[in-house]
Formats: sequence, structure tokens, C-alpha cells
Amino acid sequence: MKIAFSARGLSVPFGGVHQLIKSLIPALAKQRGDDELFIFYNQEKFLGLAPDCSEIVIKGNNRLWWDQILLPRMLRRLRIDAVVCPKNVAPFLANCRCYIGITDLAHFDRQLNAYPFLDTMYMRILLPLSVRKATAIFAISENTKKDIIRYTGCDPEKITVTYLAADKIYRSVNNSEQLQNVKQKYAIPQKFIMYVGSLSPRKNIIRLLEAFSSIHKKIPHNLVLTGSKSWKDSSVYHTMRRLNLGDRIKKLGYVENEDMPALYNLADAYVYPSLYEGFGLPVLEAMQCGCPVVASNATSIPEVAGDAAILVNPLDTNALADAIYNVLTDDRLRKKLISSGFKQAERFSWDSTANIMLETIRQFVYI
Repeated sequence: MKIAFSARGLSVPFGGVHQLIKSLIPALAKQRGDDELFIFYNQEKFLGLAPDCSEIVIKGNNRLWWDQILLPRMLRRLRIDAVVCPKNVAPFLANCRCYIGITDLAHFDRQLNAYPFLDTMYMRILLPLSVRKATAIFAISENTKKDIIRYTGCDPEKITVTYLAADKIYRSVNNSEQLQNVKQKYAIPQKFIMYVGSLSPRKNIIRLLEAFSSIHKKIPHNLVLTGSKSWKDSSVYHTMRRLNLGDRIKKLGYVENEDMPALYNLADAYVYPSLYEGFGLPVLEAMQCGCPVVASNATSIPEVAGDAAILVNPLDTNALADAIYNVLTDDRLRKKLISSGFKQAERFSWDSTANIMLETIRQFVYI
């Protein structure tokens, strides 16, 4: 069977979808068995993720044109049997079976204000149509599955949950020279807690800043934020100025992927107060590096964290502050979270996810 995988989503250089595609392609290649796997990129620089498979570049930057015209044309030319599109939208003119991955439905929650207007309308129109077009749907969490059903009316039997996993680069780092080099590169303070991700409204960074402000005089730690320019992040910078925390807040901006494991290892805690997530991959990344986690109890995050993190109501600033303080000051709690975090991260595997996807594809193709 000829199976195609759309990797256009790699063109967004950071974020959960980029990491999903980058990790899933080698796993699919490894698990493909006798099936032929074709990987379609829109830029040559991504070639090499699956060197034993057919890697093809279809040049084009306009997502609508690429997804709906260029990709279907190539699928027909190569007589593909099934195509996997991991970024919410199906190619409507494809003449083969289509399988879509849905990462979240934040576009449909009007209160979140999660994405720019045009992106929101694009997904609100095309995602329900894609759900109807798809032979089967891969949801990255049970919560995402529930949202798909809620917002599109999709038959639950059509949806398979395929969890994500942290990349293997996320691990304990014992090389003191490597840790010191990263520390110097980003001018990291001696003791800190960390948040990784965008600064968009749904990430709830304002409440994180307020929680940190309420305890900062009782702890020696700084708060380190990573992430580049984000949708509607001006309120975050306004809050930083209002709280007048000065150099107790360190904004790193974009951090190179290879440096992230060292940052997790250097941090005394990772805090993830998000209001909405389709999965919550940084939680597993932190756990896999031995960094204790404080996280929101909303949406998919409890599925990912299990009992290996302190989970709090993301709307309760005091609860968030107390949880951070407890992790930093209670050594027994820290050790428990680190140990249980390693075990929790082991439950998730890209090989397992790839195998579930391929079995689902084979099941429907041969009906």
C-alpha cells in the first residue's frame, strides 16, 4: 500500500505541531512494514527525516494552494492509496482515503481568543468539512476527541486517540560543561523556575506572573520565559511592567531546540498554567529531563501529567503560587515528582503512536 504523509506543517519552525511531525515521520518510517511511505515537504531543508522512504518536495508557501491543489495533484500522479494530514485540514480534491490529525480546537472557543481572526475563520470553516471528508481522524488526546465531537458532531467511532511523546533528546543531562555553556549562552540566573511556550492569551501567563509576584520575596528563584513573538502578547509585557519585578523575570525569546534539554535540567521547576491545550507536550519534556512540574488541571493536561505533577485550577492565582512555592521548598515533594515524572513520560512513545496510526489506516484501506 502507498501511504503519503503531509509534512507542510514543518514550515512553522517551532511549537507542538512542528515537533509532532518531526518526531512522527521517523517513527512511521520505522513501523511501516511492507507499505511504501511517501513524505511530502514544501521546503528542501526538511529532507532527510526519512531517508529510507520516498521524500518529495512540493514547493509552495500558500497553505490553501498547497493543501488543496498541489498535494492532491501529486497524490493522483503517484497513485497514493492513503494520505495522512496531521494539521487539521484534509485535501478535498484527493482521490484516495484521507486521515487527518487534529491537535486542538481552540479556534472554536470564543472566550480563549487563541488565534488571529483569519486563522480562526480558516479553521472554523475547513476543519468541520475535513472531518466529514476524512476516512478516520487521529486526536492527540481524549479531551481533543471530546472537543471534535462537541464542535463538529463527528461519530466517535471515526476518531482514534494517538498520544504524543517527548523527543528522545529530552533526558537528564549530567555533562556539567554542557549545562554551563547553555547557562552562559542565555545568561540564565543561578536558580529559576521556567515556562516554555508562546505568550498568547490562552497560555495564562498573566496569572503566572501574578502568582510569581506574590511569592518572589520568599524565594531566591527568578522566572524564565521562553518563546518568540506571540499573538496578543502585549498584555504580558504590560503586566511585567505593572508588577515591577525588574530582573526577576528573564525573557529568553526563541531557544534553539538542542538547548532545551539543558534548560529543563537547570530549572528547579517547570510551570504550565495553560487554559487550553490539545495535549501539552512540554509537560512530558520537563518530566523526561527530571524537572518537577506544576501544571493546569484544565483540558488535556491531566491526561498527560497523570499523578506526576501538581495540578491546580489555572484561574486560581493563589493556588498556583502555593503550588510553585511548595515544589521549591519541599524536598520530599520534589523528589517524588521527579521520580513519578520519569515513569509517567515512559508511558508515551512515538513508536506506539505510529503503530496505532498505521493499523488504523490498514484497517480502513482493506475494508
